[in-house]
Amino acid sequence: MSEPPSKFHVAICGGGVGGLTLAFALSKSPNIRVDVYEAASKFSEIGAGIGVWWRTRQVLKSLGLEEDVIRLLSFRPGQDRVPTIQYRKADQLQGRAMGPMYSRGGVMGLHRAEFHEALLNRLSSRCRTFTSKRLKSYHQRPGTAILLRFHDGSTATCDILIGADGLKSVVRKKMFHEAALWAESQRRNADAAELRSLSELRFSGALSYRTLIPAARLSSVSPQHRVFSSAVQYLGKNMHVMAYPVSRGRFINFVVFEIRPHEEGTQFSGPWVADVDPSYIVSLFHGWEREVRELIQCLGGLKITRWAVNILPALPFFAFGNVAIMGDAVSILPLSEAYPTSDHELTQAHAMAPFQGAGAGQAIEDASMLASLLSHELTTGTTAAHVLGIYSRVRQPLSAEVARRSRLNGDYFALRGLGPDVDGARLQGILKQIQDNFEWVSETEASSDLERAIELLQAELAA
Repeated sequence: MSEPPSKFHVAICGGGVGGLTLAFALSKSPNIRVDVYEAASKFSEIGAGIGVWWRTRQVLKSLGLEEDVIRLLSFRPGQDRVPTIQYRKADQLQGRAMGPMYSRGGVMGLHRAEFHEALLNRLSSRCRTFTSKRLKSYHQRPGTAILLRFHDGSTATCDILIGADGLKSVVRKKMFHEAALWAESQRRNADAAELRSLSELRFSGALSYRTLIPAARLSSVSPQHRVFSSAVQYLGKNMHVMAYPVSRGRFINFVVFEIRPHEEGTQFSGPWVADVDPSYIVSLFHGWEREVRELIQCLGGLKITRWAVNILPALPFFAFGNVAIMGDAVSILPLSEAYPTSDHELTQAHAMAPFQGAGAGQAIEDASMLASLLSHELTTGTTAAHVLGIYSRVRQPLSAEVARRSRLNGDYFALRGLGPDVDGARLQGILKQIQDNFEWVSETEASSDLERAIELLQAELAA
């Protein structure tokens, strides 16, 4: 049986978790043609572990991907509210338990590359994939196809372009340049200058160091270590560590965050991503409790990658014309004069700090909403720009709220504003604030936001 003619052609630049989730979801529609362009020479995923919370788990279930994810685990997660992450004040020889954070269904710790491979395996044969295709620029004009130009000199066309191409997103940079030109045509020169400034990246002051520790290696050092049975976050002044099992318990995902508040807003000198010697990590943890030092003891010979968390000003929208951005292309940190120490000192901004464990989840939510809106029967090549505008209007404020909570968590994890002598009541207060900031990922459903977007589409396009 022949397939129906395509109503439009979607190009996705970026083949990470977000881009592949979108490609999978869109390729369910036989009348949408989907191409994925990946800059690397092969489809692969960098990084170590990712956490999937209840909210993201329900999105994956709606997409038909929940069982694929569960097969990557050594257990089948339930639906009850359970202890999820153990928190400890660990920057002292005798660590202090703060208690567990509870969440519905717990958190599923995944090996990022395994999740990425599962997505690749589920792509429809109707979805074409291309590697070594790094986007150089694109050009869109009303009524014509979007022209894509790649660094290898080749070109392609599409009706709708989705940028899932990360923090250094070429799609985002070009999209805001286009918006600036439009503002200038309206004689809004100040707005145009502000739009152009949105591509100026700055250092957040946060460095993360990531690796996977073989579980057998840690077991030889500490057979009963706490991280074998639970995710644990070890907090200290301007430092914190997250560790949890992934890949059916074969590895421990290990992440160190080093905060340098005096460098916030500067230009980071050196590569954003680089390998570091384990001895540097060892030097950061003198005087910390034994559990942390046992983890550090396992780093010898492992590849440890340092990530400089760079930032952008707040993005006012996620779509312009028939072009939209998603995932890490809109994942940015807010820049403030100083790290805040209370809720009311925090400036509102769209962001995706790494302190909510929500980066992959937000990309998956972006993909789900985009796929549902673009697959809708009222969405055509003519109405696509309006539909992408609805995606932007619904997702932008939601992402801003995630950013607000994430920034607050970053302060709590780094024990901002606390002196050396912290009593138990104050630590319990911090844990309560962390719990409150995670409520949205463990107690809310993304389906309500999707329903609102669909309602807007139906009301506005039917009219």
